[in-house]
Amino acid sequence: MNADMGRCLWLALVLGVLGFLAYRGACVWIDAGRRGLGLARRLGWALLGTVVPSRYWWGARIGALSPHEQADLLARETVALGLSRADGLRCPLCGAEVARAWALTAGGRSTVAAGPVACPRCDFRLDTCRHCAHFLPGSAQVQGQFGWVNPDVTCGRCDCYKVTQPVEQTCAPEVARRLKARGWEQIRAPLPIVDSFVPPDFCTAFRPDRKRLRAGGVRWPDARRVALLRLLALPPAPETTPPEGLSSGDEQWLL
Repeated sequence: MNADMGRCLWLALVLGVLGFLAYRGACVWIDAGRRGLGLARRLGWALLGTVVPSRYWWGARIGALSPHEQADLLARETVALGLSRADGLRCPLCGAEVARAWALTAGGRSTVAAGPVACPRCDFRLDTCRHCAHFLPGSAQVQGQFGWVNPDVTCGRCDCYKVTQPVEQTCAPEVARRLKARGWEQIRAPLPIVDSFVPPDFCTAFRPDRKRLRAGGVRWPDARRVALLRLLALPPAPETTPPEGLSSGDEQWLL
């Protein structure tokens, strides 16, 4: 009896999953037909939509919309995000809107906009060393009652820029002693970062690190946000003009 019940539960689960996937594919199939896609493309997107529906809803479907539909979609989704522009960001510290935080690369991928990308209310910055892939955190610090070891992200070094520094500042004491014995007083080493909240003024090599941004409470743009960024980069939709003889609102009301 228990074995039969277990098989029934598994069968119900499998049927439920298949039904859910079929529903997602059917939604894509119906909408693609409304957008005028051919039979082969409809079938392909429907099959892909069962697994990755965002590829259609925030990809192919956006391109099938008219300019005015794209503008309306951009406006609605921006309001749904609670932002004034689709490329903005809510500050993870104070909740203020950080304007023009995200941008698209030449390949159409999302990235952090050219800096400075700073919060207007607090000292949060998106394009800082602690969010950069070139940043090397400082020495490990023991934190917590169980002795967990976490890297110190308030200071560190940049592996992109290198400067000449005394060996005592860049190497362990034993290594520094050996280098000095061989006549090495200074070596080129990664640039020291005293405060990871403030990047160097001359830095042009910032490269965002998604894991560090996520740890800082910043959500990387998903497929929906990338689609909105692409719509934001498009030229504005042309304004529609009333047909001849219907230039005034009164004349249109008479009809």
